[in-house]
Amino acid sequence: MQYVMPFLLAMVVTVAVLPALVRLASQWLIVDHPGARKVHTIPIPRVGGVAMAIGIIVASLFAIDLHAQDRWFLAGAATLVVFGVLDDRFDLDYRLKLVGQLLAAGMVVIAGGVQVRSLAIDDVFVLSQWVALPLTIFFVVGVTNAINLSDGLDGLAGGTSFLCLCAVAILSSLSDQTTGVALALAFAGAVLGFLRFNTYPASVFMGDAGSQLLGFAVAVLSVRATQGDGSQISATLPILLLAVPILDTLSVMVQRVSEGRSPFSADKNHIHHKLLALGFVHHEAVMVNYVLQATLFLLAYFLRFESDLLILGVVSLFFILAIASLRMAARCGWNLRRIAPAPSERRILTLLAQLRAPEMLPRVAFRTIAVALAVYATLIVIKTARFSSDLRLLILALLAAAVGFLATLRGGPLSLAEKAVVYVTATVLVYLDAVVATPDRIVSVLTWVTVSVIGIGTALRLHLQNDRRFQLTPLDLIVLFMALVVPNLPGSLHLPEGGAPAIAKLAIVFYAVEVLVVRAEGRAAWVRIAATAVLMGLAVRPLVPY
Repeated sequence: MQYVMPFLLAMVVTVAVLPALVRLASQWLIVDHPGARKVHTIPIPRVGGVAMAIGIIVASLFAIDLHAQDRWFLAGAATLVVFGVLDDRFDLDYRLKLVGQLLAAGMVVIAGGVQVRSLAIDDVFVLSQWVALPLTIFFVVGVTNAINLSDGLDGLAGGTSFLCLCAVAILSSLSDQTTGVALALAFAGAVLGFLRFNTYPASVFMGDAGSQLLGFAVAVLSVRATQGDGSQISATLPILLLAVPILDTLSVMVQRVSEGRSPFSADKNHIHHKLLALGFVHHEAVMVNYVLQATLFLLAYFLRFESDLLILGVVSLFFILAIASLRMAARCGWNLRRIAPAPSERRILTLLAQLRAPEMLPRVAFRTIAVALAVYATLIVIKTARFSSDLRLLILALLAAAVGFLATLRGGPLSLAEKAVVYVTATVLVYLDAVVATPDRIVSVLTWVTVSVIGIGTALRLHLQNDRRFQLTPLDLIVLFMALVVPNLPGSLHLPEGGAPAIAKLAIVFYAVEVLVVRAEGRAAWVRIAATAVLMGLAVRPLVPY
């Protein structure tokens, strides 16, 4: 709970205060208006950073045991938020913004003692104080500006920062820095709450207050993770983790200087602008950046104990490949929307179009999901011989609610309370599968096969359906990455046996249930009957001899 509470509290508080701040944004004149280098066409409130800061402060004060170094870190973060809010309101000169960044960096580096003290080339090389201080300040200010400059598309800076913060939390746990883990997760929770409103099309922007806050947090917490007492993690790992925003910042600044302009002038030469020019639509450009960031997440994890020279070599290779790919695509006139499919691909697309025209394939996918979920639930009921009294009470309470809904709302659409019952029931099934159910090799294989069918059917349905109420978004990519990949990294999370597969199953089942619920307006009675039948089976199963 020492890690779960900061995450949940920051997320809940951020979600709770954002609507009120949005209503005040116009009164405070903290609104982002459309412009020549902007991609949005209507005024958007820029109060997401303030909401995240409130969530983080509440989580830090009530759920984290703070030390002196942590207080200086939060003081520096608060300083950046103040300067960021002033910039969002009055459009400060970049030199004044730099003063605020240097002040915040000085707090954590000089007063808080967060410094890059050593590098590992062939051997550990200890840096002198005169080198460590300016180097750390330069890194913190540089990363703060890199995240700030990358905030150009809905969800881009938030999603990138979320993945970086989760990686920092894992690295901090490997260095036994419990406070660092809690702080990183508090920031990650606040970002996740904000992304609920910032995923394309965004209703709220984080503003400079948010982008500088996140860049500062990632920079400082990553240095703490790699430079803590007894830490064996490579010092240059934060550079690899932040390679995308660093490359973006360096490339645009070099281009501006080469054109005789100020390196801080505004333009449309960022990586996300180049992706848009190559034919990617808004959310696709964000997804490309997420995929790159997730790749760097995995590289950073598997190279965490390697030499700094090797990591810098990997970063250089990434820079070269990224720059070469973008330049080659631009010179060749490559455009995602003008790519002619190969003959074999055309045949597949034609077949899919024929199947899709009368909605045959979507209908088959939908029914496959429903049948596979029913089979999965049946297998879990068969496998489960007994469970605790607390769990039994929960199942009986869910059954009573389901029966009540079935009796009173049989002809109406699913209510929010009914949906909650369905999701909790799905969670109970996955929990029983992972923890309680009697081990049986054949049934275990069958459950995995069934879950795989559910996943395939759900992916197919999401790809084919045109219902805008539930489409795959960049935020879904983050959720899937954190649920399917991160728990299965060796040694990353100290989960109980079966914990990682259970998280993966739960993610797949939740997406499948969401697909069924969204499409169940005309079939709500069947959903109620199915949920009641599953809960009835779980309630009476302990009474039946195994």
